[in-house]
Amino acid sequence: MGQKPCNSGSKLAFHSYMNPTRFRILLGVAVVLFGILAWHWISGWGLVTVHADEQPLAKIIRSIERQGGIQIVTNADLAAPVSMDVDRVPVAEAVDVLTARLDGDWSVGYVAGPAKTDVAAGLAALKEGKRDENFVRFGFGGGFGGGMGGGDSVVDIRRVSWKVSPSDDQQLQSYLDQFAQKTGAMAMAPEAWNPTLAKTPDGGRAAAAIRGLVRSANGQVQEVFLIRVRDDEGDRTADAGRDRSGRADGGFGGGRGNFHPEWMEERAQARIEQLPAEDRAQAKKDFDDMRATWQKIRSLPEAERRAAMEKLFNDPAVQERMMERQMSRDAKRSPEKRAERFRQYIQRKQQIKASS
Repeated sequence: MGQKPCNSGSKLAFHSYMNPTRFRILLGVAVVLFGILAWHWISGWGLVTVHADEQPLAKIIRSIERQGGIQIVTNADLAAPVSMDVDRVPVAEAVDVLTARLDGDWSVGYVAGPAKTDVAAGLAALKEGKRDENFVRFGFGGGFGGGMGGGDSVVDIRRVSWKVSPSDDQQLQSYLDQFAQKTGAMAMAPEAWNPTLAKTPDGGRAAAAIRGLVRSANGQVQEVFLIRVRDDEGDRTADAGRDRSGRADGGFGGGRGNFHPEWMEERAQARIEQLPAEDRAQAKKDFDDMRATWQKIRSLPEAERRAAMEKLFNDPAVQERMMERQMSRDAKRSPEKRAERFRQYIQRKQQIKASS
């Protein structure tokens, strides 16, 4: 039998192409390219892009939830048309922009319970805006951007550090109260669930710290972003539970429970630490100046204290700073809202100048 013809040219080309040195070079290039692509993909995790022109609020919320891996609860009209334009921004920034467009404010909440069914009941109360007497809520509000910011910066409450102060009774709800005051997040749990903990919680960044706290009580917890807007009567809240003082209040609002002024200072300092380096120094100076002013006011007799507070709020420099912060916030609002608030800003600035 005759032998099959051999294409020596093809074999030589293949052997040359598969030269070990060349193969290693090509493999190295492929690995580098794959690494670059993987880095771009991984670095985009949790970043949010929304380009919406008069789209239903529900659609925008679903997009942010999907991209950011979060859950959002709001008392706003989900059918309302909203315009929003952000490109690869952190979740907190996206929520902040959306909230500004709704003319509301936002915070982060944690619904805890001994079982998943309890957590589900708490979340349902928040979503439906129903008052549930079986739940107690600890929350001290987030203010603009969920709390203190610097310039255009937005503080992500989930990353604010919680430095734990030992509790006298070591009960879960005492630490939920402290967590809320020191971070600005909201915490919610069944009234009847208040086990005594074996040890003081470890603390740390808010999101991880509260999960560790609830886990130490053998419970479950769910994180949720809360966006609240004013209704027709000007109320920003929707009943979902009651705070520890027994006062019925909104599921998105903040109670006053066992208020500790020194914890508010810790909260402010922790948030300042989350700001970019270029904003941190000015924010700390503003905080230190305001703290010194308030300490001086608190030391005065009641009659003098009220007069000092009125003088402080009428101080042109203080009002100027407040208006500048408001204008920074307004930059994220709709063009119509910006124009309206800018007119108010100019009018108020003229009044301050005339009174100084």
